[in-house]
Amino acid sequence: MKHAADYQVVISDQGVPVLVLPYQRLKPEKPILLYDGGYHATLFRNDHDTLLIDFLPEEARAYFQKNDWCVVLEQNKVGDDAARDYKVFIKKVKSNPLTDDL
Repeated sequence: MKHAADYQVVISDQGVPVLVLPYQRLKPEKPILLYDGGYHATLFRNDHDTLLIDFLPEEARAYFQKNDWCVVLEQNKVGDDAARDYKVFIKKVKSNPLTDDL
């Protein structure tokens, strides 16, 4: 599992959270964001690519909690354009074993 240390969270005009991440080579396949309402989330992009989203901004956590989906926008390597964007289902759980004690 990789740590997504360099990311941003933007809230759209419709109240949808948008995770802005660096471009990943592997394509997403049925991506899911596992979220327990705390500081961290786990993004499963596909069977071989998992990202730990560390320390979600406090003001954004409520949007992840109340929405059933979010958007991931992957920036190109220069960071000045979107290389890929996709909708991600948010699976809410009581406890995320991948982020416990973080």
